[in-house]
Amino acid sequence: MPRKSKRMLNDHDDIKQNAAYIDAMIEKFRRKTGSGRVENIGMVIETDGKTYRLIRLNDNQFYQLYENSLSIAEDYIHLMYLSRDGKIIFSSFSRLYFALESLFGPSGKFFDDYKGSFSFPLFICFENPETAYILNVYNVRTSMSFKIAKLIHSSDNRFDRNIIHQPFPDFPRQEINHLIDYMAGFLSGYFESRSKYENQTFFGTVQSNLIVFGCRDNQYFDDEYESQDEYDSAVRELQDSGISRIN
Repeated sequence: MPRKSKRMLNDHDDIKQNAAYIDAMIEKFRRKTGSGRVENIGMVIETDGKTYRLIRLNDNQFYQLYENSLSIAEDYIHLMYLSRDGKIIFSSFSRLYFALESLFGPSGKFFDDYKGSFSFPLFICFENPETAYILNVYNVRTSMSFKIAKLIHSSDNRFDRNIIHQPFPDFPRQEINHLIDYMAGFLSGYFESRSKYENQTFFGTVQSNLIVFGCRDNQYFDDEYESQDEYDSAVRELQDSGISRIN
């Protein structure tokens, strides 16, 4: 009776499966025990006749993509307008953090830990598969930043990667602002509906501006202190109360 032939050791299907398995094992054992794992959670946004899919990135994914990207200038006037809109939560770090963390999982580390305290990097999928951008939503000093970058191939030498670029035709300023507006409104509505049913306890800080924000006894707060002593006292009181500090 003929013996069954064995597959060759370099079978391409096996190699692909093995590579995926090894990548998974590397990710598994490089994580600290008990640390929150960032999943590639996605959500679809439809605005102004356009459809986008946002996918959460972990810090390693974001870093690798960011290496082959062009930074896009932010519209600070537009962001300032949003921060002054009392109908949304754009100016509240505590409420935005809760909404972002609830939707996309634990904060990443792509922020200045002296000027900020949380970061949520995202991949933006477009209807045109040739168009790809990344977005990092993070707090800096007293403001929120929506930092967008256009992905390009590593071999593309047409652009200077060391400067900040104005928006490109495949994602013009108007569309960028529409997307940010939608996200700000969606996060506000999500917070209002979700926060009613969850009793949160946490706090974060922005050391550069003596800001302490968080939630205690289901009351959200965003406090800015006038002196270092007042700031230090507030942080100590929260820590002594057993309230966990983000990042």
